[in-house]
Amino acid sequence: MKYQITQYSLRGARATNEDRVGYAERDNAVLLAVADGLGGHRGGEVASEILVQTMMHGFQSLRQPMIERPSAFLALGILQAHHAIIAHGQAALPPMDPRTTCVVCLVQNGYAYWAHVGDSRLYLIRQNHVLLRTQDHTAIEEMHQGGLLTEEEMLEHPQKSHLLNCLGGGIKPKISMGEETLLQPGDMLLVCSDGLWEAFTPEEITRYLKAPALDEAVENMLNDAVRKMKQGCDNVSAICLRWEDAISKSAPLQGNTALEIDEEKLREEARHHLPRIVRRPAQKPAALTEDANDDRKKPLQERIQEIEDFLKKFEA
Repeated sequence: MKYQITQYSLRGARATNEDRVGYAERDNAVLLAVADGLGGHRGGEVASEILVQTMMHGFQSLRQPMIERPSAFLALGILQAHHAIIAHGQAALPPMDPRTTCVVCLVQNGYAYWAHVGDSRLYLIRQNHVLLRTQDHTAIEEMHQGGLLTEEEMLEHPQKSHLLNCLGGGIKPKISMGEETLLQPGDMLLVCSDGLWEAFTPEEITRYLKAPALDEAVENMLNDAVRKMKQGCDNVSAICLRWEDAISKSAPLQGNTALEIDEEKLREEARHHLPRIVRRPAQKPAALTEDANDDRKKPLQERIQEIEDFLKKFEA
């Protein structure tokens, strides 16, 4: 695979930087992750760090040469991070409630897959135009999708930071998954925190990324964001990948469309493909209902193991 990749993160006008960024590479794949810890909850920087480290560890520890269910891999990593964030907060003295948003992207054999929670974004840029961007889990995004707000009006709206979904906290996150996307030469994938997209429109972002040297383009863009937003500047973080290889001849793995998924959906799919994961005595039909009701009370590791067993079915 031939590509350029660079990452950059700035504190902005905040006292600390609660954003975390990271990428990891294998022979045929690269994983990008950006997490934006919520400043209104103690431990935001811990939550974002857990997300990035969980994704990187899962990616680097895989023994299989190829991830055959990329979207499931991304969703599982995000869910594992969510539970680890909750566990860390409960173990702290005094207990705390760390939370974070995230966006993760896997590029493998010339195809891109991504997932996000909250208002951290991914942009797919093709021929100097934003082909698509992820849809934020916010009230104003819903208004934008309903035609009530323009992209520019979203930047000035007083509720632009009102999240409907995040990692950590007592509510299970819903994960938005992008569809399997075949990359073309020159395509760029930009994953970033809200500190960047609050400063620039999509058109302004593409103008910065026209520069031949990707590292300089991203660094200049983030520094200009800090200068533009001044004392109102949030943490600003981004990773950008420019695809420089030919169009892949590999067959698609999923052929899926964009969707929303959560832990329950993953577990139901696991049961569908691996009915022997949950062993129930056939002679006692009543136990089926009892087990189903008690399923939520299972230890975390046992519940996550069901999902991991499901993934192994496809990655063996």
